[in-house]
Amino acid sequence: MSEELGVTVVAGFLGAGKTTLINHLLNQADGRRLGVMVNDFGALNIDEALVDERRDDLITLSNGCVCCSLQGELSSSIEAMVSRRGERLDHLLIECSGVSDPERVVNVLRYPRIRARARLEGVITLVDAALDYASLSPALRHLVFSQIANGDLIVINKSDLVDDEDIARLEQALLLPDSRHVRATQAALPADFIFWPALPDTPSFRRAHSQPLPATRIEDLGLKTLSWQHPGAVNLTELRALLGHMPKQILRFKGVVLLSDGRRLALQRAAGRLTSWELERKENEESCLVFIGEDTPSHWEDIVQRLDRLRA
Repeated sequence: MSEELGVTVVAGFLGAGKTTLINHLLNQADGRRLGVMVNDFGALNIDEALVDERRDDLITLSNGCVCCSLQGELSSSIEAMVSRRGERLDHLLIECSGVSDPERVVNVLRYPRIRARARLEGVITLVDAALDYASLSPALRHLVFSQIANGDLIVINKSDLVDDEDIARLEQALLLPDSRHVRATQAALPADFIFWPALPDTPSFRRAHSQPLPATRIEDLGLKTLSWQHPGAVNLTELRALLGHMPKQILRFKGVVLLSDGRRLALQRAAGRLTSWELERKENEESCLVFIGEDTPSHWEDIVQRLDRLRA
């Protein structure tokens, strides 16, 4: 077998299920020593009983896995992970931002100094079966099409939320004729889709891809982000009003809130669906919410007003 470290890039639009897939693979490592590089480090659902060591940008797990936050220059972050951990890892997973083209990560993996130590196994792109892609702006639709075109395996995720006819229409509208694709629920892919055998004499199955999109900022894609913090509990009635009246232009929402009854809740909304779960209380707690959505001023003004009313 090749001594190079196998690398899989995980891509997909906001809320498609990338981090859910990463969490699933960490829980199903089955003896594999995985390295994980993510943008949103706090989204990883890791049982604290499994944590051997935690630093600002790194978590080492008792099963041999290591999770690193993508910070700074992408090439140096990847090179540091490969150089520091490569000999002790069986596979590296790199999660792209929801508003980035995976081909940019692929290009970095082609750098000679990285290519000598790491071997690209493929790009997995997740697609949210329940998201109305036709409602996105032209720039965002272009981004989604590029993410799909640059994927070696397309995962139609959340397939349990729509019927077969809707999925068939989505596949007809988004997928290329030669796309390799599967349907999934909760991004629960069999490990064989990720950790397929890779012998040095086996040619790569990657197709010739289009050029990556030009460098973009959130603003270039017609998106806006908003972060809100409050050192204390929130008004539950106003929180329910905020969640119940959130416009569809908000593509991604997550946060942690403290309630006056002592509970601490994690919240997440994607593709119009809200989930919540209770967290353990901690000292020096604060409520914090983060939003990503289309840059429509009237919707953001309404959200800001509702946030002001959250302060209990």
